[in-house]
Amino acid sequence: MRRRDLSHEELAKVIRLRQENASWMKIQRETGIPRRIAQRAYEQYQRSQAREELKAARKEVAAEEFRMHLNLLTRLADRIVLTICIPSSPNEMRHAQEVLGMLLQGDWLHEVDFIPAVDPTERGKRRMGRQSRMLFESLQVHTHGKVRWQALDEWEEAWDTCISDLVKFREEAHKILSNILNQKPKLIEKIVEVSRKKDAMERMIDGVLHMVWQQLLEPDQDFPVMQPMPLGNGRTDLTFGKNHLNEGLIFTEADLAEEVAKACKWAAKNLYKGNTTLAVAKQINIMQERIKELEEMLNSLRLRPLILGTQCELCPA
Repeated sequence: MRRRDLSHEELAKVIRLRQENASWMKIQRETGIPRRIAQRAYEQYQRSQAREELKAARKEVAAEEFRMHLNLLTRLADRIVLTICIPSSPNEMRHAQEVLGMLLQGDWLHEVDFIPAVDPTERGKRRMGRQSRMLFESLQVHTHGKVRWQALDEWEEAWDTCISDLVKFREEAHKILSNILNQKPKLIEKIVEVSRKKDAMERMIDGVLHMVWQQLLEPDQDFPVMQPMPLGNGRTDLTFGKNHLNEGLIFTEADLAEEVAKACKWAAKNLYKGNTTLAVAKQINIMQERIKELEEMLNSLRLRPLILGTQCELCPA
């Protein structure tokens, strides 16, 4: 029997009858189409439908996968912006890579709802780290030419230089405060005795650094002061700057507290004028500028259109 193609109307009749469970003989009687031709056309239609359904399913999965990819990249960008910062205190000792460690190690992925349960083993942690680095590379590809990623390297360099300068910063504070206190014989020993703190000198140095650090972060504000605060019962608390340190000093002699406050304020103002402070201030300024630049360019309102309009190796086909 010669092969022929069915018209759209004929095929529609065959499909309707077959879906009503009509036999091929009945279809032949009602349509006048030979049953073998009708059967072959119907099977071809079924294969075509299966391909279309598979294609549609793949499109749906790809769309969902891309949505997940987009969300992961924007979440990573948010984490980068939240992670890069200025040292919160002059006692900061971590290097920039340690600060970025949680990003590069993939710990932030623990917070993503659609990521499977995290394997707590070392092997699992290494796997999460690889995934995080792959996503970081993907983000760089999507934003190539639009985000100046060198700004992140410059932030890292400024952070590490600042941390190095902070070692000199403490040494200089120690030298300045010691010179001031040593102008009066045995004053340091008396401070230790009256405050009952063997580490009184280190606490005072911390206070001096704290005041100068506040001024570096807020140069437009008045220079931070330290105030002897009466506690009653003849005790005086020595607080440093606007945001008081946890480890201050309490004196049972108000005159001594006033003398120590005067010495620390003097040391802080001298330290603030020094070359080391200028060097630290320069790195703080660089970090602030690079943070601002990355915050601007990694804003999700800018980032999402960039990702939608570009492709990387991790993008679903």
